[in-house]
Amino acid sequence: MDRGDLLERLESAASEAESDEETLFLDAAAVIREQQERIETIQQELAETNEGMMALTLELEAAERRYRSLFEDAAEGIYKTTAEIDAYQMVNQSMADILGYDDPEEIEMAVSLADVFVDPDRLSEYQSQLQQHEEIEDFEYRIRRADGTVRWVSDNVRRIDDDNGRSFRGGVIDITERKEYERRLEERNEALEALNRIVRHDIGNDVQVISTWAETLAASEECDSHDAIERIRQQAADITSITREAGVVVDALTGGEELSLDSVLLDSSLRSELESQREAHPDAEFELLDTIPYVQLQANEMLDSVFRNLLSNAVTHNDTDQPVVEISCTDRGEDLLIQVADNGPGIPDDQKEDIFGKGAQSVDSDGTGIGLYLVDYLVTQYGGDVWVTDNEPSGAVFNLTLPKA
Repeated sequence: MDRGDLLERLESAASEAESDEETLFLDAAAVIREQQERIETIQQELAETNEGMMALTLELEAAERRYRSLFEDAAEGIYKTTAEIDAYQMVNQSMADILGYDDPEEIEMAVSLADVFVDPDRLSEYQSQLQQHEEIEDFEYRIRRADGTVRWVSDNVRRIDDDNGRSFRGGVIDITERKEYERRLEERNEALEALNRIVRHDIGNDVQVISTWAETLAASEECDSHDAIERIRQQAADITSITREAGVVVDALTGGEELSLDSVLLDSSLRSELESQREAHPDAEFELLDTIPYVQLQANEMLDSVFRNLLSNAVTHNDTDQPVVEISCTDRGEDLLIQVADNGPGIPDDQKEDIFGKGAQSVDSDGTGIGLYLVDYLVTQYGGDVWVTDNEPSGAVFNLTLPKA
C-alpha cells in the first residue's frame, strides 16, 4: 500500500469515527502527509545533487584529458621528480625526445637524474636550491642523452603538493644552439680584442716611426720633396685615426653589457672634434650656426667618435668642389638636438634607414661602412636617436638627440 492510499483510508476513517478517534486519524494523516512532502523534497535534492555530481565528474574527466593532452603534446619537456629529487616519476614525450629516448616509460622506469646530469656538482646545486627555495628559474646545465651525446638545457622547476605527496615539476627547453652561438661570440670578442691590441700598439708604433722619419726629412736642408713628406704625414695621421676608430669599435662591440654612462660636457667634445676636422679637411668649410650650449650630456668618452664620424662623413662623401658643413645645436629642455648638414649629393629615401646598418656604405665608398653603424649604436646606448633628412637645396642633414645628464 502506498502513502496515497493510506492517507485516503485515514481520512475516510476519520469521517466515520467518533470525535476523539477522528482527531487521532486526522493527526496521523497530517504527519504522514508532512513526511511525504519531506521525502519528496529530499528526493528532489538528491536528484539535483546527483546531476551536479555527474556534471562535476564529467568536468574533471575533461580537465584531466586536457591536462594529459597538454602534458603529452607540449613542445617543452615536462617532468616530475620524486620528493628526494633523484628520480623521474613522470615525463612527457617531449622530455623523452630531449633525452633521446623513444618511450617516456623508459625514463620513468630506469633513468635517474644522476644519469642525465653531465656535471655532478651542477646536480648537487640543482638539488640544494630546490630543497632550500622550492623553485628555480632558468637553471642551465648539460645533459647526457641516451646515445651519449651532450646537450644544453634550461630548466624551470617548482615544488608541488598533491594527493601523492610532495614532488617537483620542471619544464625543460634545449638551448644548445644558443650556447654554441654564445661560445662563438665569446671567441670572436677575444679575437677582436687581440686585434685591437695589435692595431693600437703595433701599428701605432709603426706610424710613430713613419711620422718621426717624416719630421726628420722635413727638417733636413737637403730635402726637396716637401710635398711627398706632407703626404706621408697625412697618411700617418689617417692611419692613426683609423686605428683609434677601430679601437672604439672594438670597445663598443665587445663590452658584453650596456655601456657605462657618465656626464660629458658637450662644448669640449664637439668643439675638439670640429677643430680636428678643420685641420684634416682644410678645403672644407665647417660653420657653427649656434653657440654650443654649455650642458652636460648622458654619454661617455666615445661621444667624440659620434661627432668625428658625422663631421668626417659630411666631407668624405661630398662631391662638390667646396664642401660646406653646418652644425647647429638646439636645447629642447630634457635633451639636445644636434644637426650636421652638408651640401653633398644627399641620400635617397630608400637608403635613409639602411645607412645605419653594420657594413652599409655608399656605392663609391671605399670605407668599412662601420662609422654610421657605430654612431647609431652609441647614440642608442646613450638613450638618444639619430636619423637623416634632406637638406635644401641639396645634401643631407644628420639629426641626433642626446639626453642631458
